Amino acid sequence: MLNVDKFLKQNGMNKSQLAKKAGLKQANLYAGLRNPTLQTIQKISKALNVTPSELLAEQECNNTVKGKRLGKFSKVKLNAIILCYGEHYEPSSLQELLNVCKTLKDKYGEVKEG
Repeated sequence: MLNVDKFLKQNGMNKSQLAKKAGLKQANLYAGLRNPTLQTIQKISKALNVTPSELLAEQECNNTVKGKRLGKFSKVKLNAIILCYGEHYEPSSLQELLNVCKTLKDKYGEVKEG
């Protein structure tokens, strides 16, 4: 789910104005905020003058529950889109990201700099 409220406020816009600027019907905008496609993310981020990464970034990461400190990554939510050689991955946790990285490394090998 995309949280655009912060960016709407920064741009002095409401959701109706965002839909128009992004070239989306208002109903499609609301659907896109709940379950966005890559194309919708790109349209919305362009209309809000932010990167897709900024738009997808988790706004808050609360690392405590009932006053108890949790492990470093226990509550981290991950929003990522990985496109690699035409394949599309959307890991939603750090473990899924590690699995995607391992899969890509196994499939394509190490990438060497330089």
